[in-house]
Amino acid sequence: MMKRIILITLVLISALQVANAQKIKFKKGVVTADGKPILNYENSILTKEFTTLDDAQTIILKFIHDSEYTNGETYCKVIFVEQNKSFTSRSYIFTKKILVKKLLKSKLIDANGNFNSSKIDKFIMKYDEKVEDQKKEVHIIIR
Repeated sequence: MMKRIILITLVLISALQVANAQKIKFKKGVVTADGKPILNYENSILTKEFTTLDDAQTIILKFIHDSEYTNGETYCKVIFVEQNKSFTSRSYIFTKKILVKKLLKSKLIDANGNFNSSKIDKFIMKYDEKVEDQKKEVHIIIR
């Protein structure tokens, strides 16, 4: 009986999670959440650029490979252009979809595409691993 109650509880929790999940789509330079436009975007191979619908704010997502900071590992950098703030992450690689979901969840961007710059510092603090602050270690072998 206890197993059945736990199973039902887990199913209900999962159903609520799915019901609250926003459907994010990227089409023709526009990002939509549940069918409503929230951002504009441009794609290139290693850079994704998002702008608010009024073009007042720009967020850049860069994928950096073979850097002096990571001994050849990939990391990502998210830049909030107008605020001149950024963060880097190696263990959590953001895709464009994951970044938009995280921006919405943190309320940096709302369901209408409004940008709340007061939430940037908390967002950065949550994900910043300061990859570019780490100095590359140089090993010299003397024989």
